[in-house]
Amino acid sequence: MKKIAKILLLAMIISVFASACGSAEPEVFDMDFVKEAGKIDLEGIEIVYEIGLTDAALAYDNCLGYELDTQFGDLAVQRLKDVQENLNCVVKTNYVNNGVSCRNFVACSASGTFMCDVISGTSDMWADVARIGMVIGMSELEDYIDFRNEAKWGYRNMLEVVYYEDDLYGLVPLLWPEVSVSYGSPLVVNEELISQLGATDPRDYLENGEWTWEKFREVLELYYVKEGSEVKHYALTCSDATFGNMFILSNGSHYAEKDEKGEFIPGFFTSRAMKAMDEGIDIFRGTLGETIDKKTDAVEAILGGTTVMSAVNSDSIIGLGSRIAKEMDNFGILSWPTGPDVDPGYAFGIHSNIERCIAFSRVSKHPEVAATIINAIYEPFEGYETLDSIIDLMTRNYFYDRRDSEVFYDMYFNSDYTYFHYSGMYGMFHQWITSGKTPTEFIEANEDMMNERLEEYILPTMRGIEAVWGDAE
Repeated sequence: MKKIAKILLLAMIISVFASACGSAEPEVFDMDFVKEAGKIDLEGIEIVYEIGLTDAALAYDNCLGYELDTQFGDLAVQRLKDVQENLNCVVKTNYVNNGVSCRNFVACSASGTFMCDVISGTSDMWADVARIGMVIGMSELEDYIDFRNEAKWGYRNMLEVVYYEDDLYGLVPLLWPEVSVSYGSPLVVNEELISQLGATDPRDYLENGEWTWEKFREVLELYYVKEGSEVKHYALTCSDATFGNMFILSNGSHYAEKDEKGEFIPGFFTSRAMKAMDEGIDIFRGTLGETIDKKTDAVEAILGGTTVMSAVNSDSIIGLGSRIAKEMDNFGILSWPTGPDVDPGYAFGIHSNIERCIAFSRVSKHPEVAATIINAIYEPFEGYETLDSIIDLMTRNYFYDRRDSEVFYDMYFNSDYTYFHYSGMYGMFHQWITSGKTPTEFIEANEDMMNERLEEYILPTMRGIEAVWGDAE
């Protein structure tokens, strides 16, 4: 219902404003602040920074998405203070429900009404409004924010959702712990149940290069415990959508990839994908299907001890409003088991959105000032300038084993955009698991639709990446 409401809102806006915005030329910004001898003076200019958060996160007093009176909450408070003092500016921050914030931003931008200079929120909204010129392409702000520094602002595969045709339209502060991370679906393991079973810690399989489809079959059978007619605990809790999307990628496929001619095709059309579909159907719909709980909420199942493994979103594990790291006494993190066409230890994730994606309003009177300030705010914190330092931190604060932190970030950095908000691309990538068809039958039945959606939704993203970087891969 929410998706339909958003589509209707955007359709209305597009019909009214597309002709006015569609032909807009890139703006040339006047640098109306002082920059001398490496020092910037913004002359007291105020910007409004709207930060959309979930209701669970809004329950906490926070600064820039970090809970106050915590290590990073204190660092965020100090950073905001330092930036305002050093740059001679004022940053007004508003913390609002994410959905409300996004809807208000679209409505205000469409009518030309100022709401904020910069906004952090759900990325698929920025992808939609980029089409009608409501947010500023990063190439227009390149003199003020170094968006090509992918180690700071997000790698291109992670930002696919906000590339469109000729530019990039959003950023994520990659080296800000907790705030930046947003993906699915790492496997959380109940290590207490593993111990009770007398089983090998599955993290050992991953570390030793043994976490394969074959080993996955073994542990599904081992972890499933049924006493009489009662299931004591399942081996895995995972929806069909999550299983379908993750498993088809587990042999090295992607939602779209280039064929031997260098042209993009749907990721279904590869031998790697066909192997994954055959294997996944045999597991999910075959004799091992009973070992998988397909209906229970995955977070509740892992917290309640009714499953050994659960496929959850990253924000269920860490960050404001998360529960697993706060409520579980001992858990592990696994990537998904892999097929024969990838190297041992291959890790990948999926994302349909970036929850804290930063975009710059076309209605802002000072977008260059906003870009300068945001660039300064999201410099890495002192002592946490490298991924290794962040992995050490996350191990101390959240995880029980450094291997957990490493695979958690490996999956994030290698996550694929699912094109979820584009007419069911995400749905197509899991319907093969529940359709009752063979992989060949499913592809034949959906081939035309796949190609149409590739052309309409995926290729504009790839053209955007090529416009910025010269190559979409």
